[in-house]
Amino acid sequence: MKDVKIVIGSNFGDEGKGLMTRYFVTDAILKGEKPLVVFHNGTAQRGHTVDYTDTFRHVYHHFGSGTLDGAHTYFSESFWVHPMEFFREYKELASVGIIPKTFCDPNARVITPFDMLADHATEAWIEKVSGARENASCGFGSWCAIESRGKELVRPISQYGSYIENTDTIKYWLEEARKDCLAVLISRRVDIEQLPEYKEYFFNNEKIKNIIENFIFDLKFFLKHTELVAFNDMYKRHDSIIFENGQGLGLDQNISGKWHTTSNTGLTNPIALLNDKKDFNAEVCYVSRSYLTRHGVGYLEEETKKSNINEDMIDKTNVTNEFQGHLRYGYLDDKEQQSRINKDWNLVSNDNRYSKTMAITHCNEFPDIYQKAEYFSNDPFKIIKRN
Repeated sequence: MKDVKIVIGSNFGDEGKGLMTRYFVTDAILKGEKPLVVFHNGTAQRGHTVDYTDTFRHVYHHFGSGTLDGAHTYFSESFWVHPMEFFREYKELASVGIIPKTFCDPNARVITPFDMLADHATEAWIEKVSGARENASCGFGSWCAIESRGKELVRPISQYGSYIENTDTIKYWLEEARKDCLAVLISRRVDIEQLPEYKEYFFNNEKIKNIIENFIFDLKFFLKHTELVAFNDMYKRHDSIIFENGQGLGLDQNISGKWHTTSNTGLTNPIALLNDKKDFNAEVCYVSRSYLTRHGVGYLEEETKKSNINEDMIDKTNVTNEFQGHLRYGYLDDKEQQSRINKDWNLVSNDNRYSKTMAITHCNEFPDIYQKAEYFSNDPFKIIKRN
């Protein structure tokens, strides 16, 4: 019987999904199992932090939050591969002696540097005409590639792999991607002529050539270090399957109608991958801080000042940046949270292969809330399972 865990953020992100995923990874290893962390939504914009000691931590973007413990990572068909970030983070892990083992569905789509540049230019244009950024983009190109261009125009990794020794073909594809991204900017009414710092990356032949050559290098690196394989084969190879979801249910267009920024942050994709499997028990673990957080603009219930949550708290990961702005805070409204969870859980509520649990992190801010969950954390280093 396969042991499946599905880690889902129940709010607006930054709930503690990395910490919870790592807990399930280490628990599986202690049981003598081989854990596989599955990425199935979004791209490398996730920033899942795991603190290992007072002086060493890692923010996972393109690798599962358990890589340093020995877990393998799988990029499913519904994950959008980001070769540029893969290369950067692979080197970061290698610098501390970790050589990650990664696998990828041949049909997973690939985000290009022109997708990133289109999103950066859009935010710059919004700031130019309105005086402030909208913070709708995280800077990784997912807005352009996933929301604007979509699967029909974004090529899968297997196509790049088939022509990786014939770079003239790939260069032609990337030229087409550049034109597609320019069309996205036009549809967004971005006047690229008034953004010279971005215009040159779309029209300066030397700049374009360098971008394409660097990206082909990243593609080759990704393909050299990643095995292309279907999920069914990976399922057979591993005893423990851990779905590490990106973002949170409060940002899912299918769960919350209040300013969504993404989709399928919950059970939809894991269910699809597990649909024809019979030999598993799946624990769906919804994760929340003891309070709410959110990046960028949009709905946030019970919003308040950071000082009302914890005036002395220092968040080393969620620092203010040009793409997401500063982290916002709110009191946890459990009624709203449970409404999001129930809407997602209803997808499997009649399927006895699935069970539901709750994990709450940052319980040091609001200690009493830990009693509402099967798992809790009151420090950055560990998860405690309640008896």
